[in-house]
Amino acid sequence: MRASLLATLIALGLLLSCASLSKPLGGSQDKAGAGPVYAELKLAEFKTLVASEPSQAIEAALALLYPVKPDMKIDASREDLEAIVRASAEVLAKNYASSTTLGDWKAALVATRSLRVMAGDDRLAGLLPDQARTLLGDPRASEEALVLARAEAYYARHLLAPALALHEGLVLARKGGLGASPDEEVLLWAQRALEGQNRLLLARYAAELGRRGIALPKGAKEFAASTPSIQDMRHGVVTIRIDKGIKIEGGLGVPDRVLGTGFYIDPAGYVLTNYHVIQSEVDPTYEGYSRLSIKPSESPDDRIAAKVVAWDRLLDLALLKVEAKPEFVFSLDDAEERLSQGDRIYAIGSPVGLENTVTSGIVSALGRRLLPTGEVMQVDAPLNPGNSGGPLLDEGGRTVGVVFAGAPAYQGLSFAIPSAWALRVLPALFDGGEVTRAWIGLGVTGLGGRGQGGRTSDLEVTYAFPGLARSVSRRDVLSTLNQSRLGGIASAQAALLGHLPGELVSLGLANSPQARILALTERAYAPLEATASLDRKDRLFPMLFGMEISSLPATFLEPESFSVSRIIPGSVADEGGLSENDPFSLRRYVVDKKSRVIYIQIQVKQRKAGYLEVLRQLPAALDSPDLL
Repeated sequence: MRASLLATLIALGLLLSCASLSKPLGGSQDKAGAGPVYAELKLAEFKTLVASEPSQAIEAALALLYPVKPDMKIDASREDLEAIVRASAEVLAKNYASSTTLGDWKAALVATRSLRVMAGDDRLAGLLPDQARTLLGDPRASEEALVLARAEAYYARHLLAPALALHEGLVLARKGGLGASPDEEVLLWAQRALEGQNRLLLARYAAELGRRGIALPKGAKEFAASTPSIQDMRHGVVTIRIDKGIKIEGGLGVPDRVLGTGFYIDPAGYVLTNYHVIQSEVDPTYEGYSRLSIKPSESPDDRIAAKVVAWDRLLDLALLKVEAKPEFVFSLDDAEERLSQGDRIYAIGSPVGLENTVTSGIVSALGRRLLPTGEVMQVDAPLNPGNSGGPLLDEGGRTVGVVFAGAPAYQGLSFAIPSAWALRVLPALFDGGEVTRAWIGLGVTGLGGRGQGGRTSDLEVTYAFPGLARSVSRRDVLSTLNQSRLGGIASAQAALLGHLPGELVSLGLANSPQARILALTERAYAPLEATASLDRKDRLFPMLFGMEISSLPATFLEPESFSVSRIIPGSVADEGGLSENDPFSLRRYVVDKKSRVIYIQIQVKQRKAGYLEVLRQLPAALDSPDLL
């Protein structure tokens, strides 16, 4: 019987490919809205899961083999569950083989990374089949080999910017860095950096080759040592124009235009800008007229057709393709530590359509968490509508950010997306379409509190999204991801940018000796939109407002009465003056998708104010930056 089950599972895995499920694990929901209960998965459902989502099957089987919650039980033997793990590993190994044959390096990375996570866990290592063990012993299946193969694939398509970005990340991750790289590799990528007009990388490769006494490619030394002027750089900046037809103002028809800035990052004519500049071109909810064109800096009267290649709504970035050969190509700086508060910066752009405008200022602050993921820097350089999408430069002429102006909630302030964050998603942008994100499915807060920017190394779980991270609970403390220390929310989000949907990861908990093995899934743009209206309020309040609550006896006049049982330091509730044991009645709970905010109105007796009864309104961002 057991041998027959294992054979069936393996056969299913070998016959079916990695198609994604249309719903989370199992599909049933518990009464708390906390997602599917693993115990409700039947063996037949497990068979389907093995073939279509092997990483999720491994997560579920492991959670049932080593339950951490009372409901994680199933009417199946240990032998059944171990057979599921083995069959899933077989499917991952087969997926790797087929992906490398097709040149799908991302899918190959998903498979081999997942198997390595299994090999590193004592509970799973003994369940790896021979095919998986052989794969993990193959140098061609190493992380470095696959990343290098992916970089070579971009180069073969004459896409130099993503190829160089991947190699740069590979070198940074390599023990010993560039100094540990073989001579022929450094020489090869120095030549490619010269082809891609990437001064930053070429200077590094040239310095390393010079240290080794190896001759540089022709022209490399001069190009790497040259310092471009603002006059040179402006030839790599374009004005972006979105024609949206005619709008009615005061009973009259006036042209409806969106203006922005972009800059070349690849010699093949690829331009980086902000997503919000070109939103009407790709937003499926927009029903009006929209036509994109650019105006070159040297010929502002010309209009050149352009198309949107890809976009990333979470980081507000977009990639355009222009059929033109740029005179100047910008190189994005990967060093996040390059700038300090008070450093001088410069911006080039087209405020209100005035091309080639250069403004300057200083870095006002670093590490602002205004976007749904990552961090931005605040600058005081004068920026206006039309500047969005332009390059931000330091005093050495390095491109340190992509500026954006006029954030709705911060009128009069200017910001920039650090170029290190743009580099992290650059290869994905060159893949085309909307950038997808891998995520765990958790709301978190830094243990130092939100008032400290969530920069403490350990992160407390405030919410687990339905159907995801079922073996993680509220108040669990996250400490590591694949044995690497987490350095706060933004650092954890940066680490996840290096992973792909479908991967298994090992999540270390400070409050538990046993790591959780979880399958990453594809993140929705705004996961809170549906969840905030459907899940129980006592589950949502810790993430949204930073307070844990307990129900009080309901009355006819007060059907929703609660008491505050805990306040997270620096949270919305803390700043609103609430404290533990404050009783309150919920008057309104509104999910405002248009304004991108969730707010509550509560009638509360505040202990700090002598139990004076007041009406309070507390807001929370619908696009929360505190998600992993």
